[in-house]
Amino acid sequence: MANHGVIVGLDVGTSTVKVLVSDVRDQQVNVIAVGRSISHGVKRGVVVDIDATAQDIKAALSQVKKQTNQEFTEVIASIPANSIQMRLVRGTVTTQDSQHISYQDVVAATKAAVNIPLEHDQTVLDLTAQEFTVDDLGGVLDPNDMVGTHLTLSATAYIGPRLLVSNLRSAIQKAGLNLRDLVLAPLAASQTIATDAEQEFGTILLDLGAGQTTATIVQNHQIKFISTYGAGGFNITNDISQVLNISNQDAEQLKLDAGVSAPQYANEAHLLTVEPVGKKPIRISELELSEIIGARMQQIVTKLGERLDTISAFQLPGGMIVSGGSSSLRYTQDILQAAYGINAKLFMPHEIGLQNPAYVGAWALVNYAAQQNKVALIVKQAMLGLPFTVEPTNDESKKYEKNVVRVPNEQIIEEEQLIQPSIPNNSINNDSKPGIMDRIKNWFSELFN
Repeated sequence: MANHGVIVGLDVGTSTVKVLVSDVRDQQVNVIAVGRSISHGVKRGVVVDIDATAQDIKAALSQVKKQTNQEFTEVIASIPANSIQMRLVRGTVTTQDSQHISYQDVVAATKAAVNIPLEHDQTVLDLTAQEFTVDDLGGVLDPNDMVGTHLTLSATAYIGPRLLVSNLRSAIQKAGLNLRDLVLAPLAASQTIATDAEQEFGTILLDLGAGQTTATIVQNHQIKFISTYGAGGFNITNDISQVLNISNQDAEQLKLDAGVSAPQYANEAHLLTVEPVGKKPIRISELELSEIIGARMQQIVTKLGERLDTISAFQLPGGMIVSGGSSSLRYTQDILQAAYGINAKLFMPHEIGLQNPAYVGAWALVNYAAQQNKVALIVKQAMLGLPFTVEPTNDESKKYEKNVVRVPNEQIIEEEQLIQPSIPNNSINNDSKPGIMDRIKNWFSELFN
């Protein structure tokens, strides 16, 4: 496993499968090809038809092959955030050589850390190292070559249903590919689409996908909270299809061409032609279409708002970063800002051919892979059970070695217990404005009235 050379990112989503080929040098990503196909075997981010998903992956790969005239056999794939729990895990081992700690000891400590009791249908999906402790010295980033008898790894384990990765692995293998790495989607996004300051002070990341909507809080450069709601762009399309009695394909096209996230922003004078099944074409206004879309958007915004409000997430200074294919609906930023009372900004890649928020998942995947230092790669190798290899140290990676920093000793708990981001008390003024949920309900009531 390495983080330079050609890296192929695979984002298997509910509506589309995206493949992004990049050339990475010195942690700089140069996108060289993009492939995209319609997804037929995925529901709410989970592969439910292995054969269909394998064919969709092949279709997307064929596009990048035409663009590059090359065959690709290894991919890094993203894992959706379904029913994720976060736990602080620790693994301690006696070093093989008390005079010289090696990366083999890092591998052993990682395996000890992930050796935790889990339910039969659960597994560790991803792992991020927080710090190493050599004997009594904590805050070590890279213990290689240090002297000590005991090595402890403290890490965040992301635990979820085994089904999330087992079917995905099978589909990738049936497509004729080797799986190089698996990365939790919110983890990749939190380290790439948010600036260093936003990661430090606290920011909400909102991924408006096709099958589900995911809210992630990053603070102190760590994920503090992940929550998903099982509705997204696919549900909006289905609502349009059901209300107007048109096919899903026509409903999707209508949503993309004329969809508005809330009635307040719709143009009633703008008329649209639709063809109901078995009937003559009819004319509806953009306002009528926006009322269908707005009802589902209200549901999504309200449900996630309730969860985020319980942990005072709207007090975080970083505001909200919005991505995902459904965020391209017009005025989505505006309704989030008005409903939540915070600044919301849309993120999309700047590279040619990727300037759409739907490509953020694949883009974040390859950029996250490019940023990984040697220790992070070794920890991931050990977690996935891959053969242990160490790339030769270059000048770029040396700056990560033998550094010691102070890491806050924060306890990370499961999502059900709701991780509380640390927010200064003086930033909250309960007397100055109504509660967030009252604002959401009042704002949407005004729209539909």
